[in-house]
Amino acid sequence: MTEMNFLVGAATRKITPALQHHPVFLAGFQQDRRATSVDLDLYARAMAIRHEDQAMMLVACDLIGLSRYDVADIRIQLAARGVNPDGLIVACTHTHSGPDTLGLWGPHPGESGINLGYLALVKQAIIEVAIEALTFCCPVRMRSASTHLHGFVQNFRSPEVIDNEVTAIQFVKQDGEVVATLLNLACHPEVLDGSSTWISADYAGAACAAVEAAVGGMALHVSGALGGMLSPNVPERTPAGVRSMGQAYAEVALQALAEAELVEPSRLELRHCEVRFPLQNPLFSQALQLGMLRTRLAEPQTIISEILYVDLGPAQIVTIPGELLPRLGFVLKMAMPGPCRILAGIANDELGYILPDDEFVTPADYFNPGAQYEESMSLGPQTGSILLQATLNLINM
Repeated sequence: MTEMNFLVGAATRKITPALQHHPVFLAGFQQDRRATSVDLDLYARAMAIRHEDQAMMLVACDLIGLSRYDVADIRIQLAARGVNPDGLIVACTHTHSGPDTLGLWGPHPGESGINLGYLALVKQAIIEVAIEALTFCCPVRMRSASTHLHGFVQNFRSPEVIDNEVTAIQFVKQDGEVVATLLNLACHPEVLDGSSTWISADYAGAACAAVEAAVGGMALHVSGALGGMLSPNVPERTPAGVRSMGQAYAEVALQALAEAELVEPSRLELRHCEVRFPLQNPLFSQALQLGMLRTRLAEPQTIISEILYVDLGPAQIVTIPGELLPRLGFVLKMAMPGPCRILAGIANDELGYILPDDEFVTPADYFNPGAQYEESMSLGPQTGSILLQATLNLINM
């Protein structure tokens, strides 16, 4: 029988912004892209795991990203309610059809697109689902599997470098009822492109809905090493294309899980470290001075972020505070014991692109970077090696 002290719970809240009272500036692609309608609602989806004296709360949000500044605020509020926030992971799917929650896509250059009232509602929703999932945990068994989603992922920066691996973990009650299914794929949720004015959770939300319709329970998606530029390869960037990719993603994940053995979970280990990164990007420095970015400098030109490592026995999760390029993702996944390895990108922070040092070419003009777009949206040329070493140290502790 499952150890009664290995428990999993799930909860969800809708976080679709209202369109009636204030403009909603969509994140990604370009500034002043205002939402006009809703295609797929946005959600905060929480999965909590409790084992012995350890607890993890993974909240996946259909958002472009949240800064560590905002995650720190959520942790303070959780602690005030008597919940230990150390095991909190807030991972954003990075949909490009959600509201600006980072401050970079407002109506004009230098003007944030963040609606502080909406951001406060999002943080409240995250707190609520984390507590609800943690409160209503139940004994489970676990299955995990990895497979591939062929034909749907392309790399605009380096076409020969593709990571189309799908990894999934599912928790099931003793009577067979599914509690939660965690999905992982490295690909920007941008089936809907810059010409769209729909609010949408994109293929990630469509996949979660398809999984829930097929097997029940709650599904949540975390994005892998999607930087550099892993993007959907679909014939049409429309709502129909969103659902087509989401359905294909859900089907391969569920097929792999159906062939996986249910096991009695007995391990939950969490490790955490803070990491210091030099800020060497003049665009980010300017955005900080203008108050567009919600982050705090630890010291002049230094940003502190964090990494978490979660060991579940046959599966592991590593959080990445930004958009890791797939070359670095391959290195980290090879270092994890496996057999199932999940990189949860844009988790507890969003530092932009994280490139291998040997691939970083400093833009001649950060305002017109051309082929060096990813570099222009990165902290600097050493970000990749600093992140890689810190993460490998955490894995190998």
